[in-house]
Amino acid sequence: MKTSTLKLCLPVIAMTALQSAAAIIIPPYLDALKYPLSAIGSLVSLGPILSLAARLPSGLAYRGDRARLLLAGALAVMTLSTFLYGFAVKPLHFALVHGLFGFAYGAATTIYLAFFVEALPPDEDRHHAMGYYAGCLAIGYSAGGFAAGYLADRLGYVATFKSASLLGLLCLVLLFFLRRPSALDTRKDSLTAVSTSSVFESLRSILDPKMTTIVVVALFLNMLHQMGSVFIPLYSLAVGLTLTQVGAIKALYALCNAITRPMSGSIAKRLGSRILLWAGLPLQSAFLMLVPLFHDLGPLLVIFLLAGFMRAVVIVANTISMVEDVDTTRVSRGMASGIFNAAGDIGNILGPSTGGLIASITGVARLFFFGPLLIAILFCISLWSCQFLENSYKRL
Repeated sequence: MKTSTLKLCLPVIAMTALQSAAAIIIPPYLDALKYPLSAIGSLVSLGPILSLAARLPSGLAYRGDRARLLLAGALAVMTLSTFLYGFAVKPLHFALVHGLFGFAYGAATTIYLAFFVEALPPDEDRHHAMGYYAGCLAIGYSAGGFAAGYLADRLGYVATFKSASLLGLLCLVLLFFLRRPSALDTRKDSLTAVSTSSVFESLRSILDPKMTTIVVVALFLNMLHQMGSVFIPLYSLAVGLTLTQVGAIKALYALCNAITRPMSGSIAKRLGSRILLWAGLPLQSAFLMLVPLFHDLGPLLVIFLLAGFMRAVVIVANTISMVEDVDTTRVSRGMASGIFNAAGDIGNILGPSTGGLIASITGVARLFFFGPLLIAILFCISLWSCQFLENSYKRL
């Protein structure tokens, strides 16, 4: 990987570490303030909801020539919001701060993905670059959560929020060392931006067959991930495992993602993104369907490591497809990034709710059979349906 590409990866780690740090300490922080559980759930949900709301507007606003200005604004809001968390003790104040953070994070990550792609050196291998990009996301999430937990135990919540805000300042500093997107890409994006400047055109671009395929994969991939992540603690406790063992399963699952993603670009290059997109999620579902057959830590660790490997490969393949397969004369880079991230957000929201509904009918153990099976079936049907959208897209 080239030095210039490595520089582009560093803000990704810092941004996701900041979000992960906030996510892991906000619930216990609110609990320490004596908030009821129902209020904690409602307040925490504001972040992802407003993050989702920011995806399409930030995609519409993106232009290669003003990307760094937009990023600086979003990162400044994230930094200030993180610092203010420690002073937002009243529900309304916290809701405002958390809502601002969520919206700014959604905008920053949407804009930065488009900026990252356009700022890559012309001779950089994009398969490898997108693998490293996805890997940096996993590294940021893991490192941010661990560091925030450690600091909260040692220094308290307010000091942790103040310390975490330094990551936002680091991102702002790093922006000045990043190269601008090439003039060619900037002009190209400026030209294509005209065709996606309205809300109608933005929604129409979702029906582009290749864009729809990417949306389907991102949506169902995150649904499956969140379903497993939320309900594996309940299943593990039900079969006699401890929370420490549950933590080991989730930590190794995250570590597998962090290690595998940078290498997945080579796998996607050899096998092709299309094969991985079609086969990856059903295989991940098949691994998770084995969960009810085992009650011991060892086999469950193996299952989640295999599932983590497949998830990492599919994430990278889908990101590469978003970069290489989507025609930027039909869907601008900013809109593609916004739609791509929004689909993942919706999957994150639907996964736990769908899993809860299924578990209420089947029980937690059978959820790991029927839930992944249902997702795999719906995924294949949806992906197969994408090939019929070309004529509809042209008629609009």
